[in-house]
Amino acid sequence: MMRNFAPVFIPFILINTLIFIFDSFLETKGFDILFLLIGNALLFVLSLAALAIHFKGLKSSNINAFMRGIYAALLLKIFIVAIIVLVYVFVTKGKVNKPSLFTSMGLYFVYAFFEVKQLMKISGKKKDA
Repeated sequence: MMRNFAPVFIPFILINTLIFIFDSFLETKGFDILFLLIGNALLFVLSLAALAIHFKGLKSSNINAFMRGIYAALLLKIFIVAIIVLVYVFVTKGKVNKPSLFTSMGLYFVYAFFEVKQLMKISGKKKDA
C-alpha cells in the first residue's frame, strides 16, 4: 500500500532538495524560503490525503463512491489552501511574497499531476475501473 503513495514523495524530496541547494540564490531573487518549505510540506500532506481518499473510492464497486472521493479530495485541497492563504495574508498584513506564492501555486499543479498519474496507474490495474 505504501508504494501507491511513493510517486508523491518524489516531488516532495526533489523540491525540498532544490530549495536547500539554491536557498541563497532564491533569497536574492526575492523568495521566502520558509514559505516555500511550508507550502511544499502542506501540498505534500494534502496530496497524501487526497490519494488516500481516491484509493478508498477505487476499492468500492460503486462508481458514485469513487466520484464522491474525487470531489471530496478536490474540495478538501481547495478549502485548506484557501484558508492557509487567507491566514498568511492576515499574518503578513498584506505584505505577500508574490514569487513564493506563485511558485507554490505551480507546485500545486506538480502535485496534482503526480496524483492523477498515480491514480490512472492504479485504476488501470483494476478490472471494473
